[in-house]
Amino acid sequence: MEIEKKLTHLPDKPGVYFLKDKEGKVLYVGKALSLKKRVSSYFQRANFSPRIESLVCQIKDLEWTVTDSETEAFLLESNLIKHHHPRYNVQLRDDKSYPYIKISSSEVFACLFLTRNPKEDGSLYFGPYTNVKAAKKILLLIHRLFPLRRCKGKFKLRSRPCLNYHIKECSAPCVGNIAKKEYSSLVKGAVLFLRGHYGTLLRRLEREMEEVSQREKFERAAKLRDSIRAIHRISQTQKVTSFPQEDRDLVAIASDDEEACVVVFLIREGKVIGKKHFLLKAEGRNREKEIMTFFLKQYYSRVSFVPPQIILQNEPTESTSIKRWLSEKQESKIKLRVPKRGEKLKLIQLAKKNAWLILQQEKEKDKGKALLQLKEYLKLKKKPLIIEGFDISNIKGKEAVGSVVVFKEGKAKKSEYRKFKIKTVRGVNDFAMLSEILDRRYRRSMEEKQPLPQLILVDGGKGQVSSCLKVTKKLNLDYIPLVGLAKKFEEVYLPSRSLPLNIPQDSAGLKLLKEVRDEAHLFAHSYHRKTRGKKTRSSSLDAIPGIGKKTKKLLLTHFKSVRSIKDTEELKLIPGIGKKRARKILEYLKTYS
Repeated sequence: MEIEKKLTHLPDKPGVYFLKDKEGKVLYVGKALSLKKRVSSYFQRANFSPRIESLVCQIKDLEWTVTDSETEAFLLESNLIKHHHPRYNVQLRDDKSYPYIKISSSEVFACLFLTRNPKEDGSLYFGPYTNVKAAKKILLLIHRLFPLRRCKGKFKLRSRPCLNYHIKECSAPCVGNIAKKEYSSLVKGAVLFLRGHYGTLLRRLEREMEEVSQREKFERAAKLRDSIRAIHRISQTQKVTSFPQEDRDLVAIASDDEEACVVVFLIREGKVIGKKHFLLKAEGRNREKEIMTFFLKQYYSRVSFVPPQIILQNEPTESTSIKRWLSEKQESKIKLRVPKRGEKLKLIQLAKKNAWLILQQEKEKDKGKALLQLKEYLKLKKKPLIIEGFDISNIKGKEAVGSVVVFKEGKAKKSEYRKFKIKTVRGVNDFAMLSEILDRRYRRSMEEKQPLPQLILVDGGKGQVSSCLKVTKKLNLDYIPLVGLAKKFEEVYLPSRSLPLNIPQDSAGLKLLKEVRDEAHLFAHSYHRKTRGKKTRSSSLDAIPGIGKKTKKLLLTHFKSVRSIKDTEELKLIPGIGKKRARKILEYLKTYS
């Protein structure tokens, strides 16, 4: 069925839709309260962002799945994004599932263990934990404080307890060693601990300790006393915030053109008890509202506890739907807040600062990986720690300029960037222009004994690489690896190959080459724009001998244009010009007009 006919069959119901390209690959997965209205909007004339414009141009087919409610659509959308990895959706960068701590609370004797596969099975899931070691430490601590069974699967009676009982990390309900009521109390304590409700938990344990002491169960009272001391020490390490006895989550984002980092501060009973961070793939600028929307749906679809208020850096694009969904999930009203002033705004700014630092740290890790990949892909002897990128900029050969940018260990060194005015080439000849700036760059580098690069990158394909290779050979620098990066398909060209090198589009190595190429292009373009602007602002008055800035300003203020000066005798009447200077100006303009 053609896409136009499919649009007429779209139902006015909630559900999830798939936008596909000509090969049937899923480009985008979205959810809608009304599939008819939402999907039809892509095919109506509108001022889309460049990213959405690109998406719309590729849509050749669509499918949809109707759901009973918007809540079901939220969950289905989340699962389908994980399954299909659509290019135009925001996605978690690591294609892995984070660990959760699971309490099978639907069972009489609940078990507690780590899992990477949360399900809608009535159990409680705490997480996700971005640090697996931290999750295991928390699990070990809980087993010591609240000795719940850790054997997975259906509860079975045994003839004797396992090793965990003997090391005091299981209360052994399988041999009838603990009553259901007492075991249920352990489960409630573990839940309060995992939710960060330490104050509530301490008060509860203190009451229980008093009760068992009165019943002269001194061994149990001693265990409770030790648990109280341990939990009290943990709670004292948390930072006090301006939310007395309140539960809140703070969510902030830092993003660049390709990736984003989301940081979540967990505030429980007025204290920051933890920080989590998540890395996401999000190509394109100004997408933080969309990133926020995606993250809230992904993150809160898997957690068992949603605080009554979530403080956000910016408003998500589906704010009303998300509030309704979260309130239904938690069975209580959930508020989303974007602070404009005060302590909440300061905390959001702190969270964003943390997100930026984490994003930069991850970028540095990626740079090392990228350099190693380039060494392998380009078959270099060592990692290219110094990369120099070249580009030119002109309009039909006019005001032609060039640039070189320098990257050391994968990072831009802007203090070492250089720009060139093309001197020897006339007309449109990109190959010759690139050759000129390469020649000038490396002649000077050798004269001044500057360090030479370990990889030269030029903007272009086989032709540009071949012309630049002639320059490096002439300078006896052809031992330096030289590659070209063509814009259209991001293909890498080597001097020794007629066909482009097959480097994966999502590899860190290719991303680094693109960054160097784009930086060289931006630097050359900005210099060309500045040069062209200067020429535009100049006039033929600049060439007249004896005419300075003051006289030029005086003339243009009075006449508005040079053409007006040529056509009038009023020139000699302007104060400060006089007959002699007026005659000189008019004669020059007449001669060189």
